[in-house]
Amino acid sequence: MLFLSIAFATIVGGHLLLYRFALRCLEVAHPLARGGILVVFLLLSVSFIAAFFLLRWSETPLTIGLYKAAAVWFAVFVKLLLAVGATWSIYGLLRAAGSTAVSFRMLAAGCVLLGVGWALYGFWSALHPVVRRVELTVDRLPEPWRNKTIVQLSDVHLGHFHTAAAMERLAGRVNALAPDLVVITGDLFDGMIDGLPAFAAPLSRLKAKKGVFFVTGNHEVYAGVRRCLTIVEQAGIRVLSNEVVDLDGLALIGVAYPGIRSQAELCGLDLLAAAGGPPPPSVLLFHTPSDILRPTMRDSRSATYWRPDTSFALARQLGVTLQLSGHTHRGQFFPFGLLTRWVYNGYDYGLHREGGFSIYIASGIGTWGPPMRTGAPPEIVVFKLKPAEEPHHQVQPGPARKSGSG
Repeated sequence: MLFLSIAFATIVGGHLLLYRFALRCLEVAHPLARGGILVVFLLLSVSFIAAFFLLRWSETPLTIGLYKAAAVWFAVFVKLLLAVGATWSIYGLLRAAGSTAVSFRMLAAGCVLLGVGWALYGFWSALHPVVRRVELTVDRLPEPWRNKTIVQLSDVHLGHFHTAAAMERLAGRVNALAPDLVVITGDLFDGMIDGLPAFAAPLSRLKAKKGVFFVTGNHEVYAGVRRCLTIVEQAGIRVLSNEVVDLDGLALIGVAYPGIRSQAELCGLDLLAAAGGPPPPSVLLFHTPSDILRPTMRDSRSATYWRPDTSFALARQLGVTLQLSGHTHRGQFFPFGLLTRWVYNGYDYGLHREGGFSIYIASGIGTWGPPMRTGAPPEIVVFKLKPAEEPHHQVQPGPARKSGSG
């Protein structure tokens, strides 16, 4: 409630700032016109939150349409607010320097056009994921896994913006990469959709030589875990729920959101204890970039969001080679990436390697709320596994493709 109150107050305050900015730029003087513009901005300020709860209450064409429109407006609002800040900052500096060559209205028009252009680019970017290639050296890599590839998909958020047709296109792009293994690290579904069965067919198109595996995220909890798992299983995707499986000498560990209370809850732990030798290489799938040990407090989700444990203590204790996570969206669009970096202590995106433990946090494929990506492009992550004697890991961004996933 505290977070919602702060967020609501910030959004309303931002809209009032836009209102004052609009009055100055448009030079509106008539009281009725000013009052009408104020009403419009106040309605816009509550539109996204109201549409979100309306959609949770009832999914109809009207509520879905309202939600889509409100989500798009919220993204544009953020960019316009940045444009307002840029206008006042530049204008203030010019005035301080004694310059009067640029009028406030001309400067405001330029900044607003740039803000709208940035928003349009963000909408385009959200629908055009890049292929991110990561070469990773692994100690004691089994022969069947040398130079093999693992594709990670995270935070696809199938729903009202990212549709079944988008999943068809995404499956085609993944299959074209000829992966040896595909893993989906949570938030496959958006969390408030009635049309889940429509996604079974496009999901079933995902193919990999050693299989396709899935672990749940927080949005599966919102949508109903059983409902989501039914669709995933119908698609022929293997669900890992707190268990370890052996894939040709590589241990694949799947932990369901929000984590486990102790390692005793993991089935198949014996696969991590090699007789008379070091444990086999292992890949841990967990939705959030935090330790898999579930907090003992009542609201473990609160801890995941605002007090995440980035020690990865239990993962290290288990001898995990590589943890694959998502959840953060890398902030999804500026300036929210600054918040995710702060909350997750720098573990909000990319590859981090410390000794024998590595973690990769994907920015995800889809979006939550506004279908926008700026500064955090959606990505399909392709890991190529190399034995330790070969050169160390490199990260190479792939080009954006014309076919979308949105």
